Amino acid sequence: MLEFSFEIIDEANINIQYKYGSQFFHFNLFWSNGDWTLHPFEGILIENREMCSLIIADLLKNKDFHVMLAKEKIVLSRLRTTVNLQPDDPEEFEVSPRIDDRSSQGDELMGYIENHSFEEVLELEQQQMQAKVDFFQEIIQRMFMEGIGPEDPDFRKVQSIIRIYKDTFDRLGNINDNPMGDYNNKRW
Repeated sequence: MLEFSFEIIDEANINIQYKYGSQFFHFNLFWSNGDWTLHPFEGILIENREMCSLIIADLLKNKDFHVMLAKEKIVLSRLRTTVNLQPDDPEEFEVSPRIDDRSSQGDELMGYIENHSFEEVLELEQQQMQAKVDFFQEIIQRMFMEGIGPEDPDFRKVQSIIRIYKDTFDRLGNINDNPMGDYNNKRW
């Protein structure tokens, strides 16, 4: 699997998958209030500013990411993020000072909510679940190719993870298929 991949959802949303170390991280790049904003979907990044800074700084150096931005006419120096990347020590991280000069994450969250319908958020979550299923299916295929099968406890754990993500994917789809009264297809 590639270190960097993306999927254009629509003219204002791009899903990004980026491998840092041995882990894949998922981001959404979305157009809001006249700016392109990068949002991490991994709780570990949202809760750990230092790790998020390292991963985004690495992503910002990725040539495939640069090409994708250029093709989509997105200016790298104008990117923002929903996570405050400014370190306490300015020399601690090499992150563009243009990234996230907004004052409040709450404003970013409200902007995201105002620009996306409930159905769009559910669809995005389903896409994230599918990406996780694909990731763990790749792991299980590699395990199987190495002779590790259902008798192995780790193999069974990976199978369980795949079932959990598939079930979550299906449940999210069921929520999106069921009308929610007058709120269906409206913004939050």
